[in-house]
Amino acid sequence: FIMNYEQLRAEKMKALKEKDTVKNGVITMLLSGMTYMKKEVGRELTDDECLQVIQKELKQVRESLEMAKGREDTVKELSQQIAILESYLPAQMSAEEVAEKVKNIIAELGVEMVSKNKGVIMKNVMAQLKGKADGKMIGQVVDDLLN
Repeated sequence: FIMNYEQLRAEKMKALKEKDTVKNGVITMLLSGMTYMKKEVGRELTDDECLQVIQKELKQVRESLEMAKGREDTVKELSQQIAILESYLPAQMSAEEVAEKVKNIIAELGVEMVSKNKGVIMKNVMAQLKGKADGKMIGQVVDDLLN
């Protein structure tokens, strides 16, 4: 399930009617990111490009959350924003599912499970799991398997 520009506009109207200021703010952020990207590429965005915008915003909000520790009101709002952004992404894979996929990819590549092959492994894993799992988690799973 991927959220595109038109669906987001409809969600924004719904959020306005429900007076959901947090959701409205998140959607406004996404719409402006998509509009900017649309101008950059000079055409309508693909689902993958819309997904990139959502992931970029999610990463920024997560970073803000890291810095907001101790400020409860800010933490609460950022947590709500993260939940909203995550709801617009395809279902994320668990660490176990990622580990299984990584093992299969390593087997397909026919490379040894050693640290010096991490670059090749990560490149292939990231290409196949793009948008399905968090990059940090994928890196952690690969590190765990290589050690």
